[in-house]
Amino acid sequence: MYKVRCKLVRFEGDDQNFPCHFNYEIGDEIYYDGVNFSGKICPHIILPMMPVVYGVHTLGQNYSKSMPFRYRGMDIRDPAMAKYDGVGWRPRKEFPETALDKQASVFPEQSKTEKAKGAHFVCPDTRTLAHFAVEPVDLSDSEFCAPFYRRAIAILGKIEGKVGIRTDRILSEFTEFEREEISPPLTPVFVEVLLEALSDMGYIKISNGEAFTSGRQPPSRPKIG
Repeated sequence: MYKVRCKLVRFEGDDQNFPCHFNYEIGDEIYYDGVNFSGKICPHIILPMMPVVYGVHTLGQNYSKSMPFRYRGMDIRDPAMAKYDGVGWRPRKEFPETALDKQASVFPEQSKTEKAKGAHFVCPDTRTLAHFAVEPVDLSDSEFCAPFYRRAIAILGKIEGKVGIRTDRILSEFTEFEREEISPPLTPVFVEVLLEALSDMGYIKISNGEAFTSGRQPPSRPKIG
């Protein structure tokens, strides 16, 4: 589970003639760790914010990775292309500067080799339309997330102890008690999920089936047992 940041990146509406009544400013941030929020939260953003925050908190970058629309770029209508795509769109090769600026402020230009990252929501006040970018910024070590966090940090410790350890050998580094008697139990698929989380948050790198630490330090190192 992840610590989530919501950052105000732009006003899509007319904030000069209709200034934000909550006095939000570009760059304002809200954080959620599974237990607590920090930062000021306008009551009018709660409804659009919570589904996205919940999704990113539980899924991290996977919340966006499998969204097909995040990979299509910008299109232009072309009815002649309907016989190919079934609708009538054509990839746009030239972009107005204003369109590029608007896209980049919310979704940075996506890599053609890396999966999509981040999410967003917009304030429902159509006059100002405060636009927030949402992303996981760390593993959450809050009380609610502690069991999952401890398992992830335990795996990180095994990788730190053996440089270039094969990922399919990590589970065998734990004793039977550590694997099966501590909640949540460590299973091969759960280890894969935690390795992906550690990789997404920049704690490890995986290359040719081997895991290496990056040097990034976690927010806490809980004492086990």
